[in-house]
Amino acid sequence: MSRHLRSEHGLGPEGEEGSSGGGQAQLHEYASGMPSAGMPLVYNRDRKITEFGNFIIADELPFSFGESSNYEYFNRVALQPHYRRVPRNTLKRHTQQSYYAYRGYLMEMFRTYDGRVSLTSDTWTSTYGEPFVCVTAHWIDDDWLLQKQIICIEAMKEAHNGFNIKTRIVSCCINFHLVDKLFSISLDNATANTRAMEFLKEDPSIKLLLNGSLMHVRCCARIFVDPGMLLRVTHPFGILTGLRVRSVYYVDYISELARRLIEIPLPCPA
Repeated sequence: MSRHLRSEHGLGPEGEEGSSGGGQAQLHEYASGMPSAGMPLVYNRDRKITEFGNFIIADELPFSFGESSNYEYFNRVALQPHYRRVPRNTLKRHTQQSYYAYRGYLMEMFRTYDGRVSLTSDTWTSTYGEPFVCVTAHWIDDDWLLQKQIICIEAMKEAHNGFNIKTRIVSCCINFHLVDKLFSISLDNATANTRAMEFLKEDPSIKLLLNGSLMHVRCCARIFVDPGMLLRVTHPFGILTGLRVRSVYYVDYISELARRLIEIPLPCPA
């Protein structure tokens, strides 16, 4: 290609007439849309929006980011002259399509998955007073690699009691074909979660392993944090004091525990 351009069009490797350089000649940007690697660059707006949506989600940026005139100018000048800003509604629509496509892939994958899946779940209320429930699936794939994916994150406006939490988990298991594949469910150390597991063991739609004896796993992190959460902070700067008091409390506890372990007499057979 470079020989043809030199002989027929008088262009060298750098796009200048009669230019030549030592070593192997490489094509550069002879025409618009041709990157330096010599591969044609085909501008696909739909793919651009899809990948841009992935970027927005991964970096937790607002949908309005694509409407920035400064970002549009940067792309047109430095990257792609044909770039046009992405309206937030367009980005939202393409993001939803990507979500439902991947959700369908996970459903089909779990339907044919020959193994056990563990779940972690939690409910909380955002700073804006919006309640949510989240369920994450953990499993080992065919390459023996541990995988995890959020399979449910929904608004939960009903009371966060044991029965409602159980209902949400069962509904998620039914949608993702996990009713006969559950191994365990990890929840924080709350009374409502304990009741949810009791209701779950009585639900006929869930096929439990070993009659559910391995089902409920209490989150160790929350068990250790709960005693420190008894501290109530009323002053704006009290939260720093609370963190400091909590840290000192745990340091003292671990130090005392280590001292007791050292004092335990160990058998020393002759």
